[in-house]
Amino acid sequence: MSTPAERRVWVTLEGANGVGKTHLAALLRTQIAGSVVLEELPDAAPDRLPGKVIAALAERNDPFLRTGHPLAETLALLALAVRRREEAPEATVAIEDRGSDSVAVYQALTLAESGGSDPYPLAQQLLAMAERWRPRSDLTVLVTADADTRRTRWSARLGRPLTGDERHRAHAVARLYEQIADADPGRYLVLDLSEQTSARALPALTGAVRALTSPAGAPS
Repeated sequence: MSTPAERRVWVTLEGANGVGKTHLAALLRTQIAGSVVLEELPDAAPDRLPGKVIAALAERNDPFLRTGHPLAETLALLALAVRRREEAPEATVAIEDRGSDSVAVYQALTLAESGGSDPYPLAQQLLAMAERWRPRSDLTVLVTADADTRRTRWSARLGRPLTGDERHRAHAVARLYEQIADADPGRYLVLDLSEQTSARALPALTGAVRALTSPAGAPS
């Protein structure tokens, strides 16, 4: 029987493209013994099921994985998020690069585009749906940065300038993340990398994770 100190802690880093969450996840991995980083779904190995699903969704070379079938896309991505939680490798701390919140935010915007509705309630509905099969993370970290920084980093990753649609969508994504976090502040640790570097943000994040892994931080 496991003790509270031995229980797995699940940490998810969320945020818009280019905020620096992947770099922050890698830094956190160096600070927490027994931790593992779970890469975001678009980086999944192409020879495994998640990678094959992502490849199918990305066949139009749309970075937002839009194929013209938003409901099917949403269900597929939610299923992959649930599967990741079920099949994650053993580790004291699982550091997840994007989770249910990302699926909810990005797909709510896609669904809203096709239906002409408000993406915020759609995102909340998707989060509630995900939680029927996948528990909430022990710590959800919303990483933010200013728009110029986000765009510059994302453009560099894509290897090309952003299109007008991508710039507009990136702004909408960042705003929707903020709306969700504002509505449920107790669930999020918000790290604004506009005001500090990843290295300076790391101690606060590391401290929050270590508090969860200690016996005193574990739920009774």
